[in-house]
Amino acid sequence: MGRLLPPPGTVSADGAASRPGRPGRGGADRPRARPAAGTSRPPRRPLRRGPRRLLDRRVPGNRGAVLPSRQLVALMFRHRLRDEAVVSLAFLLALNPALLYYSRFMRGDILVGGFSFLAFACFVRAVDFDDGRYLYVATISLAIGLGAKENVLAYGAAFLGASVLLLHHRLLFARFTDRTPLDTLLAHLRRAGGGVRRHAGSIAGSVVAFLATVVFLYAPRGSLPSRRTYYFSCLNPPYEPSFDVATAPTLGGALANPLRLPELAVFTLGTTVELNYCHWITPATDDPSQYLAFFGRLGVLTVQSSTALILLAVAGFLGSLYAGDRPDDLPAFGFYWGAASLVGYPFITDILAGWLAVHVVLPLTLPAAVALGVLVRWGREAGVDPDHLNLALVGALAVVLVGSMAGTAYATSYANPQSPDNPLVQYAQPAGDLEPTIDDIHALADRNDGTDVVLYGENLYNPVDDELERRPTCSNWFNGLPLPWYFEAGDVSADCAKNASMLSAALETDPPVVVAHADERGPVDERLDDRYDARVHRMRATDTPFVFYVDESRLE
Repeated sequence: MGRLLPPPGTVSADGAASRPGRPGRGGADRPRARPAAGTSRPPRRPLRRGPRRLLDRRVPGNRGAVLPSRQLVALMFRHRLRDEAVVSLAFLLALNPALLYYSRFMRGDILVGGFSFLAFACFVRAVDFDDGRYLYVATISLAIGLGAKENVLAYGAAFLGASVLLLHHRLLFARFTDRTPLDTLLAHLRRAGGGVRRHAGSIAGSVVAFLATVVFLYAPRGSLPSRRTYYFSCLNPPYEPSFDVATAPTLGGALANPLRLPELAVFTLGTTVELNYCHWITPATDDPSQYLAFFGRLGVLTVQSSTALILLAVAGFLGSLYAGDRPDDLPAFGFYWGAASLVGYPFITDILAGWLAVHVVLPLTLPAAVALGVLVRWGREAGVDPDHLNLALVGALAVVLVGSMAGTAYATSYANPQSPDNPLVQYAQPAGDLEPTIDDIHALADRNDGTDVVLYGENLYNPVDDELERRPTCSNWFNGLPLPWYFEAGDVSADCAKNASMLSAALETDPPVVVAHADERGPVDERLDDRYDARVHRMRATDTPFVFYVDESRLE
């Protein structure tokens, strides 16, 4: 289910965040003493509602708003685009429904898309201005994107494929000049070779910067797990690792002993390649019917969420091919990049989720911006003439396109952000408004001294190997998602009870909250009094109801 969180939520992907001074929270392995009978509880801390929630939202919101994938990168194309197209590109990056919707989530897709988009802009400027300094920003951006999510590799493949198609353009249009396709190919190869010779130092330095950034982001911290746990994602089918985890250095150890830095680099880069290969660089399925189903659903999802942008992208691409003396490389590249993403992602993904649309629509903003810029220019020229008919037609078309985009963005991100009818909603998202209940759980955890939450039932009980540190360690972590993220963010201590007898024992600690799957709520109903308010929330978009029993008397 990935790292999907409905706003709010600010913990890291590994669930390791916790507040100083309260180490080890998160499960039955950290007991806390209860006050003796007749004694008072510790002083209540203030409820953490509005300001905390605002901070929780600010992290993903600001990340999506000012990330390199957004408006500022549009300025890096101003040497290739007219002013109207530059403004249009910034507008599309800000208002596209898919980009806007997933900017509100703690997911890596906006990050990897944004840094890859920045890298592409830097590559373009490096070539156009013959300036190797842009290569450093490009490669470091790709490395950071790789740290956010490994599908930056798919961006690299799309860049390569789109470049080949652009070269095909040049060879094809050479027939309409006095040069042969072979002469054109040789000329481009000579130009590329000359650029490599001129900027050999920058190329080598940018490669080193890329590798150093990857090593820093992927280098193991703390203590290394066992070999089996480290290579856990490669165990099916069985895989024989190439590196000995037991003797590998960590980042802290290598910094303390710089002589081990080369060993750390080899281990980090080698295992990163291994893990990415066995986990990602393989088809998600050998069944062609599943690929076709994923491809069709991704296409429908993209059109539903970004209809106006798709129409503009097609218009911009066709215009770039046929409107001038030769194809315009930038919109053509963006269109091929988006098409490659549409074709490629169903091949490598194991689930069809709405966030995949991000990787399709992001490059399509380039040809769409060209088309929207032309529309703006026509409108301005019609207003200067004045040509009332053309002005009215352009205005009506602009209202329809922009209104469609704005309406879809409002409906998906604000009016119905969790509705099953929202095409961007992924199955694993909780339905309805879970936020007030999470607020109450966090408030009760602040006031409580003891176990804060008891997770009851076989659906939520599955103790993991201590080495995995998946807190709460007693729970079925994936079945309980996204609750573990919220528990970690709120420093909530959780215990688990598989059956009725374990539940009775757990309730002796007087927990303020009990959670159970609706199908297993019977024993909980029998044991709790009327202090507890039973609140039912669907933990998936259309099913999986959980019952949250909240002791409201402690909230007064």
